[in-house]
Parts: sequence; C-alpha cells; structure tokens
Amino acid sequence: MAQFPVPGTPVTVVLRSGTPAQWPGEVAAVREGGLAVRIEGPMPAWDAGAQYVLVALDGSRRMTQPAAYIGHTERAVAFRSLGPWQPVYRRQYPRYRAEYRVEVRSVLGSSRQDGRMVDISMGGMAVRVPARPGGRQVQVRVWAGAFSSELLCAVVGAEELGEEVLLRLQFVELLPAQRAFVRQVVEELAAKAQERAS
Repeated sequence: MAQFPVPGTPVTVVLRSGTPAQWPGEVAAVREGGLAVRIEGPMPAWDAGAQYVLVALDGSRRMTQPAAYIGHTERAVAFRSLGPWQPVYRRQYPRYRAEYRVEVRSVLGSSRQDGRMVDISMGGMAVRVPARPGGRQVQVRVWAGAFSSELLCAVVGAEELGEEVLLRLQFVELLPAQRAFVRQVVEELAAKAQERAS
C-alpha cells in the first residue's frame, strides 16, 4: 500500500478551537509521528494549545487527521500526529437506531458471526460483532420482524468497543428486492422515531 500522504500532497490545515480558520498548503515532509506543511500565503500565528485537523485527498477520498502544532519556519509548519488518518464519510441518508439481529459472513473466508444492528440508512448500516471479519466485503443477513434479507456490504470502517467491534458498512449493488427490504426497515424505524418525537 502506498504511503499517505507524500511530499507534494495538497493539504488544508483547519483550526478547530477558538475562532475557526483554515489555511491551504502542501505536505513538505513526512516524518515518523508527524509532518511539515508548506503554507500558501503569509504565515499565520500558531497556537500550541489549539486543536488542528489536517485534511488531504488520497485519490478521491478526503482524509483527516487530528494534529498538534510543534513549530514553524518562514515557509513550513510542523505538526505532531494525534491519531491515524481517517476517511471522511458523507452520509447521504438519515440513519435510524435499530437493534435487529444480524449474521455477518466474510466474503473471502468461511467465518460467520452473530451480531446486532446499531443503525441503518438507505446507504448502509452499522453492526456490532465479536471480531472484525477478514476482507473488505461481507454478506450480512438481517432479521427484521417476520422478514430477513442477505445484503452485500463494503466495510468502510471498524472500531473496537471493548470486547466487540463496530463495523460501518455500505451497501453494494442491492437487487430491487433487497432495496425494498431496506426501504421497508428504514421507513418503519423513521415512523417510530417520529412517534417518539411527537
């Protein structure tokens, strides 16, 4: 896998605390645990106690990383990484909390594990399982009331939560019947959420 980012990668430095601001630039150097950014235009005043986020493109994906200011020269500013680079996922559809039973099967291997749905939208869902499955795609069977459907999903994120793993999944090429199943589930959950709100 190619290193990300590399010198020359366009990056925007975003100030999250105080008065929000941002400065465009490019990666000047990458070192273990941090990087230097060459800033376009005049060098701003940096704050060692402020919260910064670096935003860069990896192909077509926007990636972000929390960072802390270390120091600067006339043209470049050094940041220490405060976490891994993470993709930015833009949610197209509203998500609704759900607790349906699921079974997650790795497309590459033969692993099967029971889990619980956390939320769902027309674009994907989040589920909790005992361990992260291998590969980038999984088949997930969802039981919702008297109906069930098996849905092909891409794993777009995984986060350890104690003894479980939270998988963030995006639906892949749903057939009309599968899309109808997802729509039915989402519409029922949306109606329940509206009832609770009123």
